[in-house]
This record gives sequence, C-alpha cells and structure tokens, in this order.
Amino acid sequence: MSAENSNSGPGLGHLLIAMLGGAAAGAAVVYLTAPRSGAESRRRITAIADDARDTAVRIPVALVKATEAARDAFNETLREGTDS
Repeated sequence: MSAENSNSGPGLGHLLIAMLGGAAAGAAVVYLTAPRSGAESRRRITAIADDARDTAVRIPVALVKATEAARDAFNETLREGTDS
C-alpha cells in the first residue's frame, strides 16, 4: 500500500463539518435557553440560520479559490527553486 492511498484519519472536510455542527448546536442551546420572548428567540434563530446558510453556500467556492491559490503559490515557489 503506497503512502498516497493510506488514510490516516478524517480529512479536513470532516473536521470542518464537525466544527460547524458543534458550533451550530452550541449556538442553538444558548439561544434556546436565553431569557427572551418566544417571538424574539424565533427571530434570532431565523437570522442565525440564514447567516449559516449563506456561509455554507460560500464555503465550496472559497475552498476552490484557496486550493487554486495554494497550487499557484506552490508552482511559483517550485519554479523559483529551479531558477536559482
């Protein structure tokens, strides 16, 4: 089995999903147990859910851009190393 095929554990995507899920669960507990009226709590939860949805939509695009930037930086550094 080569090093390329070995799986040493959960990847960055799994970690990111776990962190976002934990943050969402913690936020839900805080907002549900805070001393507010039901209407105010629902309004705040809706706002948080909308923000989370907007962020979740942007994550794949941001990951693609970050991957491209990292690849470009690596290739540039590799070219600079061969030029010296």
